[in-house]
Amino acid sequence: MRTYTTLMVLGAVKQFQPVHGYFLRRELATWHADEWANTRPGSIYNALKSLVRDGYITEVDTESDGSYPARTRYSISPTGEVELLRMLRDTLWEVETFDTRAALALTSFMFFLSREEVVAGLAHRISKIDALVTSNGFHIEDTMRSETTPKYVREVFELASARLRAEQLWAQQLVSRVKAGEYAFAGDAGAGGNTDARDAESPATR
Repeated sequence: MRTYTTLMVLGAVKQFQPVHGYFLRRELATWHADEWANTRPGSIYNALKSLVRDGYITEVDTESDGSYPARTRYSISPTGEVELLRMLRDTLWEVETFDTRAALALTSFMFFLSREEVVAGLAHRISKIDALVTSNGFHIEDTMRSETTPKYVREVFELASARLRAEQLWAQQLVSRVKAGEYAFAGDAGAGGNTDARDAESPATR
């Protein structure tokens, strides 16, 4: 899978298009994505260049604003739309034992998927976590029996299981919120996703 930086930048371009890199820097910082997805200035601009080179986004125009340098604005391409959905599905259906980034990336752009798919994917995550916690239990047993592995290594698996259980509880609560209609998703009647964010066009053009 591509990096989470790439996913966050591609998703944000689609959400706020046409949009320039400076806006993406400011917006993603408010999501704290710089702390977990490495969406720092250099990474964002490198991702934009790579996405243009690969044909996933296109340069729309260049705008000037007073004394500020000219800024290139970007929009997602049809190929980028396909790639974004593929990446989102990877994050939806894959659970990482030691990593929360998939869940964080998913919630950032899950509204690009259908409500039905998100509910199904979350149900899979909830079930998969049970299996991973069970597996961690066997890892702990192996650690305690080992003649070479330090006993305190079990805490790696204990912490991972505790984190997984917390993610499982969150996923269960999210399913309830999704089913209750708290968020809009692709295919919903009268909504094409996160309409509030998509309608916020003027900040992206500053």
